[in-house]
Amino acid sequence: MARRVNHEGTLSPYTTPSGEIRYRIAYWIVRPDGEYVRRFRRGFETERLARETLADLQVDIRRGAHVEETRETLNAYSAKYFDGLRVRPTTLAGYRKHYRVHVESSSLGRTPLSDISKDQLNRFYRQLERDGRKDRGHIGEPLGPATIRHIHVLLSQILQHALEDGLIRLNPAKRASPPTKIDAAPPEMMTWSAEDARLFLEWSKSTGDYLWLAWLTLLGTGMRRGEILGVRWKDVDLENNVITIARAMSYVKEAGKKPVIDFRQTKSGRVRNVDIDARLAHALRTKRDLLRAVAPDLARGEQLIFCNRFGRPHNPTQFSRQWRERVNKAADAHPDLDRLHLHELRHTHATLLLRAGVHPKIVSERLGHADIQTTLNTYSHAVRTLQRGAADLVGELLAPVRADALTTS
Repeated sequence: MARRVNHEGTLSPYTTPSGEIRYRIAYWIVRPDGEYVRRFRRGFETERLARETLADLQVDIRRGAHVEETRETLNAYSAKYFDGLRVRPTTLAGYRKHYRVHVESSSLGRTPLSDISKDQLNRFYRQLERDGRKDRGHIGEPLGPATIRHIHVLLSQILQHALEDGLIRLNPAKRASPPTKIDAAPPEMMTWSAEDARLFLEWSKSTGDYLWLAWLTLLGTGMRRGEILGVRWKDVDLENNVITIARAMSYVKEAGKKPVIDFRQTKSGRVRNVDIDARLAHALRTKRDLLRAVAPDLARGEQLIFCNRFGRPHNPTQFSRQWRERVNKAADAHPDLDRLHLHELRHTHATLLLRAGVHPKIVSERLGHADIQTTLNTYSHAVRTLQRGAADLVGELLAPVRADALTTS
């Protein structure tokens, strides 16, 4: 007589090659043709977690809501996920790089989607916190909380997509514990005072730095890196001292592929006009006139104002590297000068204006922010200092009239 199958689930422990105790479960599903098929899941760290998972599976099976989870690996599914994404090329390149460098070669990348648990994700994040850096000169050092959180957000997006495709029952990343937003908060913004900015510009010009005008333009307009590298002579109105910021450089570099340089709309998607001061306008006019005399092709309207020494578009990464070299040399010569990142020239521009009493709405328009609230949130430190002057002003207005003033009147 054949042994009767009761189609109930089972739970059992097993020992891994490393000697650790893990738990596996077995359960039965019913295919559309009515045939019973046995399925297995393993890798549970505790008996309780295994039992809870089995119970949830059996409830879903009875309700007809069970998902036949895929055995496709995270790596295989992620490749298809990236191919289907519709985002900016630079954004996609960043996603692919994060995944390739930190996930693809890990055991997590080789794990079937249906076997990924919050515990495995947490172990992966803790490992990155210990020795996850892969960049040259820092291999094996701790990876920063902000980068780990970026990786977590990316994994959560991929797993959520798999959930919506009906390949997994739940998104384990929703229950994982990456670094918190507070842990991953960017370092405090650094800016220069007007005196520091003048000091650097004087140092740069005195050394014959061919990028002196680029640094002056960044400090004088608050442009982003991609924006300044995309400005053409036709975008500058030197009669009215206005620069039109209509586009930004897009530089996409993926492993094994030739870099792609393109020019796209700005981050906000809007064209904006930025007034410039007489000194900056004079410096731009002087450069244009010099080019017209010695290299007319480089002064044509379509030509980039800030190109490399060969008249070709700058590599943005090298442009930032050149900035670091300059600011480090300047700080060596002037020890009190802070070593700002390139993007902090934009912050310096905004902070100087706000502390000088320029209305935040004007600052927002110059920076190309989507709305004034973005400016107020980003530069709250500068706005707070303005409150001191406002408090002193209202205090003077409400102060009692002095007795001698009353007598005089």
